[in-house]
Amino acid sequence: MDGATGASLAPINLASNVFTYLGRNKANTADSTWTAPLPNNDIQKDNAGNILVSNLPTSNAGRFQVWKINLADGTGTVLINTDIITHYPLSKTGTRFDAMGVWGDVNGNAVIMAANAEATVTEVYKWTITGGVVDQKPALIELDNSGQYWFGKYTQASNTFEPLANLGSAPRVLPLDDTYFYVDGNTTYPTLVDKDGNVIDGFYKIFNPDGTTLDATAYGLLADNITVPTSTWTMNQGHNGVKEFQIGTDYFLIMAASNTAAAPFSSFRIFKFKDASKLFKEMTLMWTFPQAGMGAVQNTVRTGMPEVEVVGNTANIYLYTHENGYGAYTMTVASGSGLNNPDKSGIEIALRGRQIVISEQVKTAEIYSVSGVRLATAYNTAEIAAPAQQGIYIVRVTDQYGAKKVQKIAVQ
Repeated sequence: MDGATGASLAPINLASNVFTYLGRNKANTADSTWTAPLPNNDIQKDNAGNILVSNLPTSNAGRFQVWKINLADGTGTVLINTDIITHYPLSKTGTRFDAMGVWGDVNGNAVIMAANAEATVTEVYKWTITGGVVDQKPALIELDNSGQYWFGKYTQASNTFEPLANLGSAPRVLPLDDTYFYVDGNTTYPTLVDKDGNVIDGFYKIFNPDGTTLDATAYGLLADNITVPTSTWTMNQGHNGVKEFQIGTDYFLIMAASNTAAAPFSSFRIFKFKDASKLFKEMTLMWTFPQAGMGAVQNTVRTGMPEVEVVGNTANIYLYTHENGYGAYTMTVASGSGLNNPDKSGIEIALRGRQIVISEQVKTAEIYSVSGVRLATAYNTAEIAAPAQQGIYIVRVTDQYGAKKVQKIAVQ
């Protein structure tokens, strides 16, 4: 499709060997050519513009493949070519990858991730690419499925929340970098998680020890009475798809807002983060669109996929919902909002043991709670002690040139 006009373009015919592999024949007497199950089930673009396609394995013994495609002639290079049971013999038989996500440049350094749609797990698999070489054994990331993060039912007698049993059908993953990613399934709203499976942020409420609500600011963003003040449109978990993007120093989040069961049918919602901290509770709800929805044709694909292309101070936004439609929008940020972002530092921040380590000495390093309370400050340092209490914290640093960096960390 032509993204700007919606016109159909000439199809790209994939080479005959794409989604094939060598394996032993049924008699185990020789190698035969096999076809990976359910090919061409998902397509993604990495940060360098490489086009990737994947198939859909429906068991832990099923072959999972990701191919990089040459759009000029349809030839492909296989990146991932494995099954899960080889690396994880105790994995569930029904392990299933409906979609994949990618961050980085697959010709250099990148990660490819896939969420498991199996009915009894909440897990994501992560393949690491270093120097263009893929480690065929993925890392298994078991998500913290504590009920307070995923709207589990609260039982006052035991002061517990029912844990999330699974991610639902056709879950998607959006890697932001090597550490953080969004997961979005048929039973979840888009939720930010780190590489250790810790929930970092989302639309969840913050509770008191007795289960009463302490803070429901982020949760309140699920209801929109701004786009049409006379109506309240509440997001549901049915469609899966999310994307972060940045225009200058302004940060945005767009996601599927409703499926075919909630008005407006098959819609999307866009939020603006307050700043580089990207806290859900500080987001501003901008719009739900299209206001008429994209359609109510029911399907089992669960895809409500946004894609964003930023050029200067304009974002070209492309939307797709399976069986219901495609749309293209432009959003422009007024000039003078810091488009070149000269004050953002490129230094790296990481948690190592009980210390927060910075890649170079900085003028100041500060730790804040997610509620904005400053907990610690250090000067002319390359590390600062992490808080003793487990939780999510914000680290703000100013380097020797005055440039700043803000990053969330999870202390275990």
